Amino acid sequence: MLLFVKMSLLLLWTLMSLCVPANTSPEQTKTVEFNVKPGGVVHTFSEGIREYECTFTYASQGGTNEQWLMSVGLSEDDKLFSCSVWRPQGKSYLFFTQFKAELKGAKVEYANAFER
Repeated sequence: MLLFVKMSLLLLWTLMSLCVPANTSPEQTKTVEFNVKPGGVVHTFSEGIREYECTFTYASQGGTNEQWLMSVGLSEDDKLFSCSVWRPQGKSYLFFTQFKAELKGAKVEYANAFER
């Protein structure tokens, strides 16, 4: 639990499989930028494809606003949905006091959170 609270760089993957096949069409993959805001207030960001949705809820302190990315993908046969949340610039100056990722319309088979 302490590892999750003290993360300065969060790379969170909530995946329905280990990956989404590379041969997906543009309407089956999306990468969207969102603003992570400090201040200790709980914020939520969501993105989806068709009936599937990924929601990232967090509260953070320190630093200033940072640009993060959320990628969602759906396999060609519509059976595998993936969601990834990360900071493309690498190091984060924010301290996450809480976070969670949720999927709607899908069952989680694999999830991982770590720092670099």
